[in-house]
Amino acid sequence: MELENTLAEFISEMGYEKIPLPVIDKAKKCVLDCLGSALSGYDDQVSKTITGYVKDFGGKPQASVLGAAMATDVANAALANGIIAHATDFDDYHEETVIHATGSCLPTVLALAQYLGRTGKDVLSALVVGVDVCIRMGLGLGSYHYELGWHSTATAGRFGATAAACRLLGLGKEQVVNALGICGTQAAGLRQVFGSMTKPFNAGKAAMDGLMAAMLASRGWDSSPDIIEGALGVFDVMTATPNPEIMVQGLGQKFHVMDISFKPYPSCA
Repeated sequence: MELENTLAEFISEMGYEKIPLPVIDKAKKCVLDCLGSALSGYDDQVSKTITGYVKDFGGKPQASVLGAAMATDVANAALANGIIAHATDFDDYHEETVIHATGSCLPTVLALAQYLGRTGKDVLSALVVGVDVCIRMGLGLGSYHYELGWHSTATAGRFGATAAACRLLGLGKEQVVNALGICGTQAAGLRQVFGSMTKPFNAGKAAMDGLMAAMLASRGWDSSPDIIEGALGVFDVMTATPNPEIMVQGLGQKFHVMDISFKPYPSCA
């Protein structure tokens, strides 16, 4: 529970004013890069398919679908935009964990911020927090997690999307712990689907599930307070080499968005 509480305190308290300007500037570049990636991928078949899906089955017009003259409910907007952003594999990545962090987090942030009427500063601070938690989770799971066949953009990405949504919603520490628990039981995504339309689906589902986890927690939904380090938690089930210490090193001082790389070519890395 100590790790979850530490992360929750960081997520609930890290507002825009506490983030150094160079970190904010890098976050702005991540936004631009992800939007450009989404525009490059909008004509891909997977993007056309998910756009048609949410047009037919989505709910209230609460948030925009990137590249389309339409809006859908906030959860399906996050799903569609996560898929569109990752459709061509042009979105940014973190070399050590091979995670496409912005592609999993920004779709959640944009959809929820539009729905809530939040500011640009809110968007940037939520993205910084989300990417940081995402990468820290990837580092904590270690390379063995990826070698087992898990798609870290989907598994760690859910935690990043959850953290970002919690930040936007202004959840308190206890609510964030519950949101992490709701997130952890949804963490999934397999590398076996690489090369198919389901690879970008993993990123979109991470964005959608993270948003749902935070929204449910905001309504009083509870979960395990020990979802990461518990006896049957994420570390126990999804890796043999957990590293909880690295997840809190420099927390609130070192921001992993600074380690994000932009691609000159649309490839996995």
